[in-house]
Amino acid sequence: MPARRAHDAASAEPPKQPQMRVYVRMYRALGGAGYAGMLGDCFLIRIHDVATAKKTHILIDCGLLTGSVDATVRMQQIADDIVKLTSAGPGWSGLIDLLVVTHEHWDHISGFSQAQQTLLNPTQMRIANLWMAWTEKDDDTQAARLRARFDRTATELAALAAKIEESPELAASGQHQTLIALQGFQGRLRAPGKGPKSLQGREIMKRLKEVAQNVQFLEPGTVLTTPAGSEGGPVLRTFVLGPPRDETLLFKDKPSAGPAQETYLQIAGFADLALAALEGDRPVAYADVPFAASYSGIRAPDLEEKRATGADLSPDEKWIVDQYYPSVTMNPREASRVTRRQIFGDWLTAAGPMALKLDSDTNNTSLVLAFELPDGSVMLFPGDAQVGNWLSWHSHSYRDETGAVHTAEQILNRVRFYKVGHHGSHNATLREKGLAMMTRSDLVAAIPTDEAFGRKQGGNWQMPNPRVFTALEQRTDGRIFRNDCRYPPELASALFGTIDGKPRLEDTDLYLEYRLL
Repeated sequence: MPARRAHDAASAEPPKQPQMRVYVRMYRALGGAGYAGMLGDCFLIRIHDVATAKKTHILIDCGLLTGSVDATVRMQQIADDIVKLTSAGPGWSGLIDLLVVTHEHWDHISGFSQAQQTLLNPTQMRIANLWMAWTEKDDDTQAARLRARFDRTATELAALAAKIEESPELAASGQHQTLIALQGFQGRLRAPGKGPKSLQGREIMKRLKEVAQNVQFLEPGTVLTTPAGSEGGPVLRTFVLGPPRDETLLFKDKPSAGPAQETYLQIAGFADLALAALEGDRPVAYADVPFAASYSGIRAPDLEEKRATGADLSPDEKWIVDQYYPSVTMNPREASRVTRRQIFGDWLTAAGPMALKLDSDTNNTSLVLAFELPDGSVMLFPGDAQVGNWLSWHSHSYRDETGAVHTAEQILNRVRFYKVGHHGSHNATLREKGLAMMTRSDLVAAIPTDEAFGRKQGGNWQMPNPRVFTALEQRTDGRIFRNDCRYPPELASALFGTIDGKPRLEDTDLYLEYRLL
């Protein structure tokens, strides 16, 4: 576990908040051989009014990445704990006063498939209120257009994945690993006719809308309060920061500050050529494609057929054959030089960037919420929001029920608990307009990650990214907890302080729970 500095002993026991207790439980569950990490988001906020003994429970997402160890067993363990914790007593069903689903990625919603017999069963669990982003509203014209765009790309990528897996030659090229690995966030993509999607993605979102008693689709710039629940429990003022309606920002994924870490395809024509190759269409000539327009209509299968049958070649086709196809009259050295010019299968390199782009665009539709606690501090849950989503927060002002106006910077200045976006990846925590504005001296960061598992995925994913983690350590003075690390009481007390004589952070096999108030 990375070294961290001890918390100042003088600040270990801050003034008590006797009327309100607030806990944030970040789930993890043991799998085989004592496995304790979890690359996925599942957070339960518990708010207790000490004076009235009334409680409010808010669940934010519930999922883990495809391929995780013992995924179904682990999610059922988590679901059982949620039922137990939110039930009024033995034999009672659980009650989630508010469920927040940030976006449609498997590592945020898989639990509603893997443990559907519990979480989607009204006799086991009731969902009183559901909050989703405006992007999930069925009758919203802009949202429907975005969903259609994402669906087409996802379907085409699924077909590409199926084509690759069915071809030993293509699979052996190794150029498609990013595409295959990124299916872990989408759920297992399936091409048309390749079998049913068993309660995945869009179907989960649909089922949640059906089982929840009240559904709201939130707009950026809105200020509202969390539902009080059936008990009339405590509520929290909530600022809706994202996702943006502005599609320029909605599709802005690349970091805009510091050294560029470009991982996305920049030439749209290349991606379209890959899909055209899959679909058997004639490719379109693009300015960015490095061939003259006269060559863009020549298809390799047609050329191969002409060569095999001895049909006459056009001058353009003959030129391509001379440049890219070895002949029997060439000596081995010349034949090798010509063969190296061929790029058969190189279109697969487009699949990875296309999958990354789809992944990032979906992340950028994340519902971002800032919950205000009774002492004025804030809990920030950004889902997997990326650059454009973060930047958009600063284009709104936030007027609360009293008429007071808040800016995004003022809200960020008051962040006390930060759920780190996208497992700590490089483009999900903004610098100048994000982390640098979180200026409270008691800032704590929580990272839902499994670093070892991430490194086994495509591209050797760094979750958390070392630069992001270093910046978080500096900003929090080491007060970071992550669900692939263990925190015995002595370490928890040293790092996070104590409250009511106990460590603020509780570490169990099933979860890490931090008490704010």
